[in-house]
Amino acid sequence: MPPDTTNLEIKYLLEKNTELLKENNLLLKKIRRSASIGFWFQVTWYIFLIGLPFALYFYILEPYFEALGSSYEVFNAGMQEIPGWKQFSATLDAIKASRVER
Repeated sequence: MPPDTTNLEIKYLLEKNTELLKENNLLLKKIRRSASIGFWFQVTWYIFLIGLPFALYFYILEPYFEALGSSYEVFNAGMQEIPGWKQFSATLDAIKASRVER
């Protein structure tokens, strides 16, 4: 008689294990889908954050600059008047020059 009860216990444990495996698989699929959606949302967000200033300038501000007779050089000259901008620009130029020399 003991072998019959052992077989029933093993069968019960196998069925329970199968149910847990199915539930685990569903949870893993949800986690993977969530991670994938989050990744693509972050990529889209960073593209938006980086692209927005360029689109803002080229499609909205540039026509006004040209209409007023202003150009990039005038804009750049105005930027040079900002305190600390000359040092920042010089530092960037020095970094670019050091990279070119390598």
